[in-house]
Amino acid sequence: MNPILTKEEIELLNSLSLGMFGFGAQGQAEARNLHQSQVQVKIAVRPKGASADRAKAQGFELLSFKEMANSFSHILMNLPDQIQGSYFKEYLEGAPQLKALIFSHGFASHFDQIPCKDAGPIHVLVAPKGAASGLVKLYGQAQALPAILAVKDASGERPPTVTEKQWIEALAKAMGAHPRKLIWARFQDEAVSDLFSEQSLLCGGLAELIRSAYEVLIENGYQPEAAYYETLYELKLIVDLVWEFGIHGMIERISPTARYGAVTRGDRVLPAAVKERMKEVLSEIESGEFAREFLRDSDSPQFLKKLDASAKHPIEKLHQEIQDKLKS
Repeated sequence: MNPILTKEEIELLNSLSLGMFGFGAQGQAEARNLHQSQVQVKIAVRPKGASADRAKAQGFELLSFKEMANSFSHILMNLPDQIQGSYFKEYLEGAPQLKALIFSHGFASHFDQIPCKDAGPIHVLVAPKGAASGLVKLYGQAQALPAILAVKDASGERPPTVTEKQWIEALAKAMGAHPRKLIWARFQDEAVSDLFSEQSLLCGGLAELIRSAYEVLIENGYQPEAAYYETLYELKLIVDLVWEFGIHGMIERISPTARYGAVTRGDRVLPAAVKERMKEVLSEIESGEFAREFLRDSDSPQFLKKLDASAKHPIEKLHQEIQDKLKS
């Protein structure tokens, strides 16, 4: 007996003619979980690329993009955001049998890289909220990831029909999302809030805070390894508390000294002006300015220079040295 899906849900999904464009980290995780859920999926990748080798090694049947476009009705778009539009135009635009394009992130649909047209497929969003590795690791567990779901057609964002709701929720569960953590929303909700959280907090803002805290300690004469442990290393311990108990729950579980310092100094480090900067970042996303910049500059010398500077920050070398020491 399948612990994730009912027999009827498995039959429903296997009646859809389900294919996947791309086999990167997200695609691998989703395909693996679909296979575990007894749902058939075939993979379209470039025939001589690394993704083809990985998919073949994992036992998936491979097709060319053209072969899949000519015969599949429901296609999961798991290519990088910046190339989804060009692959759609080359292989899928006007495909008469294509009924639904299924996205793991709302970027390409919401920012019109793949527009919804009257004669075209509906757009479906099944966006797991977490890293691809977590989708696999937590499959079937109480801690399985949530997912944001949405549907839109040429008329815009809309509620799903009864039939759409059945197969979309079944697909989300088969991909590894928790059945009680399925959130119906809009492409806009997922695309904008995902980009905003990545830039202002989870990836961008947090990285800058860690580096800045480390730099302040080093610039004021503190021992680098001690500074590392007090900034980057201890972060996971605090995040785990926040994840399980909430922000105030974390505050209640730290030492009295840490609690007093957090409550009286935190807003000095991040004053109200930071929210104004966050609003600027949000506005750039909402207007489409960020999407246009990303599509234009994701391989630019300026971006690659910043990426290189990030990799060469002193905390990175120290992190690797400490990790190697801990493993020895």
